[in-house]
Amino acid sequence: MRKNIKIHIVAGARPNIVKIAPLIRILTKEKNIQYKFVYTGQHYNKNLFQEMVKTLDINMPDVNFKIGSGSPNLQISKIIKKYNEFIESFRPDLVLVFGDVNSTLAASIVAKKNNVKLAHIEAGLRCYDDNQPEEVNRRLTDSISDFLFTPSVIEEKNLKKENIKKNIFFVGNIMIDSLIYFLKKKKNLKPIYNNFNGVITLHRPENVDIKKSLQEIIIEIKKWTKNNRILFPLHPRTKKKLIEFGLFDSLKTVRNLKVCPPLNYSNFILQIINCRFVITDSGGIQEETSYLGIPCLTLRKNTERPITISKGTNVLVNLKAIINKIEKIKKQKVKIDKWDGKTSERILKIIKKYMIL
Repeated sequence: MRKNIKIHIVAGARPNIVKIAPLIRILTKEKNIQYKFVYTGQHYNKNLFQEMVKTLDINMPDVNFKIGSGSPNLQISKIIKKYNEFIESFRPDLVLVFGDVNSTLAASIVAKKNNVKLAHIEAGLRCYDDNQPEEVNRRLTDSISDFLFTPSVIEEKNLKKENIKKNIFFVGNIMIDSLIYFLKKKKNLKPIYNNFNGVITLHRPENVDIKKSLQEIIIEIKKWTKNNRILFPLHPRTKKKLIEFGLFDSLKTVRNLKVCPPLNYSNFILQIINCRFVITDSGGIQEETSYLGIPCLTLRKNTERPITISKGTNVLVNLKAIINKIEKIKKQKVKIDKWDGKTSERILKIIKKYMIL
């Protein structure tokens, strides 16, 4: 009979911190579970990282590999090397990975090659576009996972289509656990930028890596801001491309547009709570806005989170359609099954059942 279990919780990018925080808080209280918080440093900004850790009331990582930026193949290979060394020194019984970043796939490969059980949280998300690197990461991770924790009923169907049929558990959306936790503790906090009724976030290659695409986006932004004051926190990738293409100065002169550095977790949530709409190409923001009832216009051809469209506030749009959508959108409250702040509790219950015998 196993009395204790050792777990590695692996994260690689700041959005992963939002997903792991609820589990870390709950695992800290478990006497029969020991865990290591492993951070690969795939994305790392010291100030933003520390704020997020503090806001969500978790400890700093037990180890940070400080991998840094680079091509996907380079990142994955570096993480595999570093994590393999670590897992040999601190061997766990279970590795938990989250989402679809390069760290997710790399850690999954290391776990399986070391005969360690693997659990994927946010399993089954699909947009069926292999041009998206995240799609490749999540499909490969799901194919080798021992436990698959899904955020909605749609993902189980996706997995079964791929002949993955065992140990699939619909547990809910763990990002919403963190969002609810933050909303309960924010009390009288206010956004740092006032009187903005819209927020833009863009960072995906199809939107920002091509000069023509960015030029067209700036042209449309000028239309959006005629009747709206919009905040544009600039992702490092987007800023780099704007400067590279000689477009940064023209963006800064757009009337009613405020360009600002990336916002930390708490400030970003406060901004979207107080706005009328969000324009984004992010994945997680589609979920957060749906829970909050904030209309979300997603500038993408597809989404791996279709539940936010069928039951949430999210709409897929092309660039030219956004101006008409802005004029028509209204806030609305929605309810998605098991997006209730108890996802981490359900995951822990399943881990105990299957791992602590």
